Amino acid sequence: MSRPRLTRIRSVVVLLALAVGAAALVPLVAVAEVAERPGASIGVGVRAPRAVVESRITSDHVRNAHGTHQWRTIDRVVPVKTGPTRDIAIGIDTRLYVPDNASRRHPQPAIVMTHGFGLEKTSTEVVTTARFFAAHGYVVLTFTSSGFGNSGGCVTLQSADYDVKSAKQLITKVLGPRRDVQHDRRGVVVGTIGGSYGGGIQLPLAAADRRVRTSVVGRTWNNLQYSLDPNNRVVPGDPTGFTHGLNEQGVFKQEWTSLFYGLGNTQPAMGNGGCPQAKEASGDPQEIAGAAGCPGYYLALCRTYSLLTSTGDADKESRQLIARASASRFMRKVNVPVLLVQGQSDTLFNLNDATATYRALKRRHVPVGMIWNSGGHGGYSSQPGECEAYDGIGRSVKKMDRCYLSLRSLRWMNHWLRGTNGGRGPAFTYYRDWVKYAGRGPDDEQYGRSARFPLRQHKTTFTLSGGNRLAAPGARVVEGSATFMNPSGGTPAAYTETSNFTGPDASPRTGNVPPQEVQGQFAAFTSRPFRTRVSAVGIPSARLKITNSNGQDMVFFAKVYDVAKDGSVTLIHRLIAPVRVPQGAVGTPVRLKLAGFAHRFGKGHRVRLVLCSTDQTSYNAKIADVLTVDTGAGSTFTLPGRLS
Repeated sequence: MSRPRLTRIRSVVVLLALAVGAAALVPLVAVAEVAERPGASIGVGVRAPRAVVESRITSDHVRNAHGTHQWRTIDRVVPVKTGPTRDIAIGIDTRLYVPDNASRRHPQPAIVMTHGFGLEKTSTEVVTTARFFAAHGYVVLTFTSSGFGNSGGCVTLQSADYDVKSAKQLITKVLGPRRDVQHDRRGVVVGTIGGSYGGGIQLPLAAADRRVRTSVVGRTWNNLQYSLDPNNRVVPGDPTGFTHGLNEQGVFKQEWTSLFYGLGNTQPAMGNGGCPQAKEASGDPQEIAGAAGCPGYYLALCRTYSLLTSTGDADKESRQLIARASASRFMRKVNVPVLLVQGQSDTLFNLNDATATYRALKRRHVPVGMIWNSGGHGGYSSQPGECEAYDGIGRSVKKMDRCYLSLRSLRWMNHWLRGTNGGRGPAFTYYRDWVKYAGRGPDDEQYGRSARFPLRQHKTTFTLSGGNRLAAPGARVVEGSATFMNPSGGTPAAYTETSNFTGPDASPRTGNVPPQEVQGQFAAFTSRPFRTRVSAVGIPSARLKITNSNGQDMVFFAKVYDVAKDGSVTLIHRLIAPVRVPQGAVGTPVRLKLAGFAHRFGKGHRVRLVLCSTDQTSYNAKIADVLTVDTGAGSTFTLPGRLS
């Protein structure tokens, strides 16, 4: 799911977003004023714990590479049979990159790649990546996913019932017969790479095809239900805290999902894909009759979208459909090494998505590494020396040979496909925007590293105190409460971003519109100023004694702010953590994981936890409600610290 094709529908989305609820919004400076009102309860002279202060940490050093091979390309539309019963015949448009070192005497490993949502095999991210690996001697097979470009069929969300079956046949038909591609007893030696929509297929494919030996998975989902209908509540009994599928219902991410739903349905009108033809060929009278209202997808997916937009709920059929397009469904069958690359500013597929995959694989002792890079969906281009391929910027092989993310991906492939030592790299690295780039080569000096995730570190657990304070460990805690309301209809709503159009490189861009809250619809809890700089890397969490009054599911959003010395506030990466507590569970403490980040708080800054009832990006609760947070012992917020 990448940026370029969204320009076709962005103007309407921006106008709608800017029109919603502006009059009722309160700038975040007002949050500071509310939080600083007299009567705050906290012990005098409490200091921020020294344990979370950043210590010296070694950067992740990578060396420049030199891709010298030339290559030729072969374009071919490959017939496949796909669908739940493999009775749908379509053509998949492919391009094969064959480097000059690949021959019968010297066969080379292969890499398979597809693209982000709305793109195709000739898109910048695909061509740049394919040329880079071909220059380093890999045979690279790229293809246009079904429903897009010159490939046939409908958009099927990288489902195991459609896209995975097609990809397996491509490996068999295109790579299998070639003697210049490396084979062993398991068949073709294949690695996979791709980001966003092109990342979503990789682990389901690895679970289904033993020829896949490793995957480099970029900016994508773990459980598509969590990504599009998120719920950050930790269900009792969850072994990792990130088993998102245990929540049956979430808070529909309406802005992001509507963008992609609209883009998929416009593909036939743009001359892309072959969904109407596939429906006609199926002979299914319902699909044929419904094609006009659902031209880019099969009806089941359009039904799921309609259900979520009208009710905010997903039924069992919808959840099962989405699960077939989710890596989490097949994680127990993934036994190949995986490198996860996820953007810190990504509000579509956030760091918790990658963390869920990392933790699941780690529990099963599958080799896995994770990189938290700087950008993500929404108009965030890579930083100098970083080169995330999926930001839509074309780069030469020479440029990619001197960039951190491309080099880490190359080293990973070399290690697992060619047996080159030292390519695994650290278990976990993360971009630090508070470290200066040296000005040339890979920006490895900006990446902190760790042999494990979470970091070995002291965490700081604050207790919610009084009506608006976060009491540090050892500080006096006062029992109290804070109340906020949810308006009838869920509007006016708080503003955090206009999905896909807030990053510095988005076009059009709404990033100059600051996050804003609605008076009476939030509660804010703020710490004392930190005595020194504090670096927080990881996933914040909370345990809240929170209830509601309307007898329905309880919906709220949790956010983390950095409060500067002058009282100005920054919503960290504009991230939110939607929470939906089933009515039957209201009254018991709520555990949640907030959206992860890597962030440095300056000396004298404070951390603020905000709970609010609405957000313009999401499907808000429609029935008026009053939410009450009880503070004191048992209501906590945990901020991840740094290595000490």
